[in-house]
Amino acid sequence: MIRMIGVSAILGLVTLGCGSDTPDESSSDEGDASGTSTGGASSSTTGSIEPTSSSTASATTAEEPEPEPACGPPPEGVVVSVMIDGSEPSTLGDMRFDQACEVTEVEDDGAGGYKLGFACTDEMGQPIAHRLALTLEPPGVAPVAVGEAVQLRLHNDNPFYANTFVTLRDPEGALLLAFLAAEAVPDAFTDEYWAEYYPPSDFYAPLVLDRVWLCEATCTSSACPCRERGAIDFMLDGEVARVWEGNRGQFAAVQLELRVYLSSAVDWQICEMPTDTTSTWTTLLVTRQP
Repeated sequence: MIRMIGVSAILGLVTLGCGSDTPDESSSDEGDASGTSTGGASSSTTGSIEPTSSSTASATTAEEPEPEPACGPPPEGVVVSVMIDGSEPSTLGDMRFDQACEVTEVEDDGAGGYKLGFACTDEMGQPIAHRLALTLEPPGVAPVAVGEAVQLRLHNDNPFYANTFVTLRDPEGALLLAFLAAEAVPDAFTDEYWAEYYPPSDFYAPLVLDRVWLCEATCTSSACPCRERGAIDFMLDGEVARVWEGNRGQFAAVQLELRVYLSSAVDWQICEMPTDTTSTWTTLLVTRQP
């Protein structure tokens, strides 16, 4: 992976989709009993999530699933994005905090997302307010209620664009919300080589994230660069839920919804690779469900 990165890379990831529609316009689709989410060729249901689901080993299917891997273009209609304190993460610069807070606002935005307000105490013991605004499609459910005590943690690294990592936990440390939009997931590699820029690999613990690449890059005569669809393995308490780009999923034993908006790579084999770029990008959201 290339540390030097730039806006051109994000444009490549977001606007080029295996010769098909872009992942910005993607929607979730169904998963199979072995833990694979489809690329839209067939439908099934897992747990209570509709119209899409992901992947758990205990999932059951109502219809014939698409074989793994789901290497077609991601489906249309999925959106996951966040605003922090009223700003795009790319405008925040390098920002880190880990603060005790109380939830002061939970507001439906009328379009499937929600806004969360927090009254927090900063590292100097001074009161400070924070807000998260989640834009979601399909619609989501806020993982907290007004009056709850929470721990809000942000790690935002902004060399050319933002690598953004957010967690929201209850006072016992249980994960209520996890957001990631970055060129890599925190792991042993980032611990060793990117510790200056990335949070530690246990940032989302006990949840563990692993990117999975099972597909070949798909190219057309008009596509530059070529694009590869990926998946995320979410691991928790011995269970693995695989969710393909453009899908939602859940664990069998834990009430967490798993969304993968982007998990893709670009291949510059048929065109010149720009400078200040990255070849991979992932955006995901995990939320506690009522």
